[in-house]
Amino acid sequence: MIYFVAPIFDQIAPPAESYLVSSAVTGTEASVAIPTEVASALRSLMASLPSLNLSRRNLISQVGPIKPDRLDRPKSLTPVALPIPTGELVNVIADRQEYNAKEQIFTASGNVTVKYLNTVLKADVVKLNLLTKDTTAEGRVFLQRGEQQIKGTLLSYNYGTAQGSLTEASGFINLNNLTSNQVNRLPSDLRSRSSIINVFGDAIPASRDISRLGFIADKLILDGDLWTGENLKVTNDPFSPPELELRATKATLTKISPTQDRLEAESPTLVFDQVFTLPVPINSLVFDQFERSFPAKIGFDRRDGGGFFYQQNFNPYTTSNINFQISPQLFLQRAFEGNILDANVLGVAARLDAVLPDAQFLSGRATLSGINFSNLENKFRANLQYSRPVFGDHILVAEYAYRDRIFNGSLGFQDVRNSLGLNIFSPNYLLGDSQINISYQFGTQYIGADRDFGNSQPIDVASLVRIQGATALSRSFPIWRGEPLPPERELGLKYLPETITPSFDAFLGVNANYAFYSSGDSQSFVSGTVGMVGVFGNFSKPFFDYTKVNISYTQGIVGGKSPFLFDRVADAQTISFGIVQQIYGPFRFGLEQSLNPVTGKIIDSNYSLQYDRRTYAIVIRYNPTREIGEVVFRISDFNWGDSNSNVTPVVGGLEQR
Repeated sequence: MIYFVAPIFDQIAPPAESYLVSSAVTGTEASVAIPTEVASALRSLMASLPSLNLSRRNLISQVGPIKPDRLDRPKSLTPVALPIPTGELVNVIADRQEYNAKEQIFTASGNVTVKYLNTVLKADVVKLNLLTKDTTAEGRVFLQRGEQQIKGTLLSYNYGTAQGSLTEASGFINLNNLTSNQVNRLPSDLRSRSSIINVFGDAIPASRDISRLGFIADKLILDGDLWTGENLKVTNDPFSPPELELRATKATLTKISPTQDRLEAESPTLVFDQVFTLPVPINSLVFDQFERSFPAKIGFDRRDGGGFFYQQNFNPYTTSNINFQISPQLFLQRAFEGNILDANVLGVAARLDAVLPDAQFLSGRATLSGINFSNLENKFRANLQYSRPVFGDHILVAEYAYRDRIFNGSLGFQDVRNSLGLNIFSPNYLLGDSQINISYQFGTQYIGADRDFGNSQPIDVASLVRIQGATALSRSFPIWRGEPLPPERELGLKYLPETITPSFDAFLGVNANYAFYSSGDSQSFVSGTVGMVGVFGNFSKPFFDYTKVNISYTQGIVGGKSPFLFDRVADAQTISFGIVQQIYGPFRFGLEQSLNPVTGKIIDSNYSLQYDRRTYAIVIRYNPTREIGEVVFRISDFNWGDSNSNVTPVVGGLEQR
């Protein structure tokens, strides 16, 4: 039996699968039910079609040859039959549809659209063999599952085995939920969502104009959760030709757990502006829920590392909820200035992250700035932190730190030998319609740190209990908003992955904290802050078309004095100023400084020079006050590059973790 079907299908589906039957003789139309076996086959096909919807938001990398046993493999590559929802309708629209009941072959041709749940398949011709479960879709093939889209010219697929191939494939991976945002404490705009920090340490969120990775492959070979692309090209540039491409002769995407996908590539290279090619030593990327560092790092740390150092990051163990990273370090300046065979030329850093049930998190950090074990107590630092929600929307944080590296403004660096404690942090609340933000924290710690006994006695380590509480109120006042340029290649998206909206705002803040120590001492600090922050220009013209500037003044009143040096309030008055300025084309210079107007001393300063492109950035950053810095290469929408320093600043007696 053969049915001929008209091109229009009612978008509001009738109670059962149906389509309009057109008589070849009379040209009349009528609605008839789709044969049950055809409807079932179409549902099975649409449910089994693959998707590039990646599990989580971040990326990790593996340098060097891929180790097959490094990560969890799927327990089996044999596809598991998907449960087909009952009562869900499948819609078929085509210029012509026919079903040969004898041979059990269904064919739709001419502007074919098949819709089922959140999956859409379009093609010039779609053909199903119900006996073999083989499917072909030819000419202008388009597959959409949720927000993921793939195009091609020929889809050959068996929905029984979930195996097949797509020729001349192209599409994109939506990254709206694949990136994370963190405050950037240096004045560069390295992260696409970052800004100059204001005195409250909050970044101004930016809208996203680029939020997906596009890809092209000669052929995609599909095998359940295993994807293989031949002559694959991946880009984060929405324009063609792209200014950056990752190319590989062969690449495979594998789902290794419900929350992890791995992309392995053979002979990967980065191609810049279709001209310059750079071989990439990174063979494997894992998409999951953890935030990782860039695979390699060149940094500067005068105090712990003796100057310039090189760090290589490896992930020897990672699962869907646990990641362990180890990072060997080579202290280049120590080697150059001294004995290259000295044990202090080598060091290591380690990082552990674990996601536990019920929104619990466990993280650990450790560094060894030299493998001379005779001086281990002055080379080793460690931190272990556990957090979980409490009281609904509050966060409880339990933390132990050994030789926590604290920077306290005019008092400089202080080492907290041991610290064990609990803190409860509130979310940020909005007070009614006042537009005033309020947050608070409370905690207690057992601390061993340098204590100042006065001029008559030397500084020594003392152990005390500290009980501390703090609150902060702030309000911003939008003064002016400009217009962003259109998100086009030579306009709003010339140098950055998002358009810039010029603006000018003022802000006010009040902070108060109180600490009591088991020695009987106490310290209180109440401060007010007033400031302005503005963004001028659209970063599109060759010269001085981008200026981001902030300035603030803080005046505080100190009561009492901490017996410790690391949290003592030494800068009751501060003036802060920061600027990021376009110099020429994609080059921007950043400067931020804080000074104590009473003593005239600069208590913190940061410098940056960055080369910005829409798809990547190269940034050099240096803090002469803390004597730390780094060189960072970042690919937009890949969560790499902005590594966190192991320095904890203290502002107004509070650690800024």
